[in-house]
Amino acid sequence: MGSPGVNLEGRPVKRTRRVRQTHPRVRFAETLSRLIITVGGLGTILAVSLICGFLVWVAAPLFFGAQVEPGTAVSGLGAGSPERRVLHGSVDEYGLLAWSVLEDGTLRVARLDSGELLEERALLGGAAPTSSAFDRLTSRIAFGLADGTVHLGSLGFRSRFLRDEELSAELRALRPGEVAEFERGVVQRTPEGSLRTQQVALNMEQPVDLGGAAIEAIDVTQAGGESMFVVLTAAGRLALFGVSQRENLMSGEVVTSLREGDLPYARAVDGTRPLFLGLGGSGTEVYLVWEDGRCSRYDVRNLKQPRLAEQLDLVPEPGERLTALAFMGGKTTLVTGDSLGRVRGWFRIQAAGASTQDGAQLVAAHDLLPAGGPAVTALATSLRTRTLVVGFEDARIELYYLTSHAHLGGVASGLAGAVRALAFAPRQDLLVAWDAVGCAALKVDLGHPGADLAALFRPLWYEGYEAPAHVWQSSSGSDDFEPKLGLVPLILGTLKATFYSMIFGAPLALLAAIYSSEFLDRRLRAPVKSAVEIMAGLPSVVLGFLAALVIAPFVAQILPGVLLSFVAVPFVLLLAAHLWQLLPQGLTVQLQGWPRFALTTLTLPLGFALALLCGPTLERWLFDAQLSDWLDGDLGSAFGGWVLLLLPLSCLVTPLLLGSLLGTWSRRVTTSWDRRQCAWFALSRFLVGALVAVGLALALSALVSAAGFDPRGALLDTYVQRNALVVGFVMGFAVVPIIYTIAEDALSSVPEHLRLASLGAGATHWQTAVRVIVPTAMSGLFSAVMIGLGRAVGETMIVVMATGNTPIMEWNPFSGFRTLSANIAVELPEAVRGDTHYRTLFLAALVLFAMTFAVNTVAEVVRQRFRRRAFQL
Repeated sequence: MGSPGVNLEGRPVKRTRRVRQTHPRVRFAETLSRLIITVGGLGTILAVSLICGFLVWVAAPLFFGAQVEPGTAVSGLGAGSPERRVLHGSVDEYGLLAWSVLEDGTLRVARLDSGELLEERALLGGAAPTSSAFDRLTSRIAFGLADGTVHLGSLGFRSRFLRDEELSAELRALRPGEVAEFERGVVQRTPEGSLRTQQVALNMEQPVDLGGAAIEAIDVTQAGGESMFVVLTAAGRLALFGVSQRENLMSGEVVTSLREGDLPYARAVDGTRPLFLGLGGSGTEVYLVWEDGRCSRYDVRNLKQPRLAEQLDLVPEPGERLTALAFMGGKTTLVTGDSLGRVRGWFRIQAAGASTQDGAQLVAAHDLLPAGGPAVTALATSLRTRTLVVGFEDARIELYYLTSHAHLGGVASGLAGAVRALAFAPRQDLLVAWDAVGCAALKVDLGHPGADLAALFRPLWYEGYEAPAHVWQSSSGSDDFEPKLGLVPLILGTLKATFYSMIFGAPLALLAAIYSSEFLDRRLRAPVKSAVEIMAGLPSVVLGFLAALVIAPFVAQILPGVLLSFVAVPFVLLLAAHLWQLLPQGLTVQLQGWPRFALTTLTLPLGFALALLCGPTLERWLFDAQLSDWLDGDLGSAFGGWVLLLLPLSCLVTPLLLGSLLGTWSRRVTTSWDRRQCAWFALSRFLVGALVAVGLALALSALVSAAGFDPRGALLDTYVQRNALVVGFVMGFAVVPIIYTIAEDALSSVPEHLRLASLGAGATHWQTAVRVIVPTAMSGLFSAVMIGLGRAVGETMIVVMATGNTPIMEWNPFSGFRTLSANIAVELPEAVRGDTHYRTLFLAALVLFAMTFAVNTVAEVVRQRFRRRAFQL
């Protein structure tokens, strides 16, 4: 034969390359498939990006700062001269009208758009008050006179809608948004086309005569259907009064009743008059404050027996004096401003070991500004949020959010002198400031002051709390409630739900996958896998319903047995496995398949039955009472709780410890033994290990308990029927099918030659599974766990129905929690579109999105690392 490339005659032969032609249909299918996959992948990326972008778009305004425009003069509201300074002022809801009360008792009403004076009248018949007070929350006003009389009334705004026929042709011609003067007020055409009038509503009542001594200080509020006012007279009398009116249904006569109580008070030795007299806490507390910082707090909950509860110094720094005081909305927090430019917020807490009469203590919970700035000359607070407006001696105005200490913004007031009085509009969109002569109006856009980074992710000192805390409480039944929008309890609840569900579901699913892949008879694998996969079809709402109404009450009745089952079920299963090895080899071969699987399955109810049987006995021995009573902290020592926590840990540590100490020796000793002898030795070692684990847990528990450590209040606490333990069971049940299916597929996809090579080298099935199969399939197993983790993180209905849905900061397995997803599902339908609460819920969704993205990213990195290691095998 000739050589390749030449013929028999030795001449070179030209090679021809045959190109295999692809059928047009195949090329079309490949192109179409490639296009569909590309479009689907890009569409998925685009959809996820759009979702993330939408969440950012809704949540981003939370972090936009406040905007304050420079002031414009309002000539009609100013005092006109330093001798007639402004005492009080207020702005209507729509920013159209404002009124001011001057020092001589004159009421002035003016338009805010033009500054035009609409009305001026004397409130007290020409008499000048010696003291006055105005409660913005209830619109109650009070004046004290030199003759000892107190004049009470209400001063606010009244709105009503008119028909076009009731107005002149000029007013009917108003366009939407335009304003005109009408009956000592204004009328405005609303965007909807209606005509709305806005007028000042004044109602002065009959004066109350207190006996001739001049009224030096006064404050007023409305509580429990009666007007309450506190006065300090020139005679040194400090008294609290309650005025109520009842109408006689028969005669129609209005009967006025007065109740009173004298407070213990002694005039200061230096004879100085108090700077501030305040009636706070819905008429339950009285504050008397002097310029040098001395403060007396009175408890007047019992008007017949008022008492001096506490005395303290509000300005302990030398050379400092108080210059402005005001109550926040609800009149529970007292805000003070001083001559050094400091602003502090004070409220009462129930402090442990307080030496006060009522067991409470006034604390400086908020310190907004350091010393060294211009003196604070005026304070105003919002009735809607914890926003505080501070006026300074240099005519500047600064806005703060008291709870988080956030500086919202500042601007020059536009006044010629120091700010003497401030009024904040109800909608927080307008601010009116007065100096000694003039007045200015400033437009304000606060944005979302209660949802900055500090409020969302840092512990804050909320009103009435003993210390700073992470709190989520978005709504309440009272108007003076402060929304608490801390996301940390929700993040912790999400992590808690994920932890307890994965610690229950992930080991169970992975071990089940290893068993069915490596040890279960091949004829049973398909039915078992199909049965487990059917579990994934159960809706979450059904699982949550069963958890709340069936599982939670059942677990509460047999709690000791349930806890003991975490040790008893594995013990019975391992004991049965060691006893199986004692059977003759021929019998074990005959019992393969369904008999062995049935016997293995039978160990589970046997272990649970053993736990239920021994649970009450161990409960009495370890806790000296019912476990639920012990968790409340009333009975028993800490020993039982540490046993409860340390026994599972010692059961995991003891086999590893004994294996490292006795593993080499046991293998050397049992080399020449037969199968039965090795089985007896393994059983003996297992029983000894179990005794060692129990003894180790008891010994460690005794040591920790003797050292004075008690897990109650930290790791363990009060038992609540709907708790993390129940959620762990049910959510674990929900994630088991996902993890099991993916893990079993990963284990089954390991090349068969690796399994056969290991068995051929003399390794057992268990050694092959642990040292060959599992490492090779580790990337798939890790992916299965991560997918299950994602299922647990985003679960909603089970958490809503089975946890009590309480946003608390506890890792206690016997208490509830609230997750980010559950919180969104519960509160978003009732949130006002566009407000702070609404946007915070979208921020919570963004946080959940970021958590999932971070976990998946880390999981992919780890999975790739496992995949490279498996490729090396």
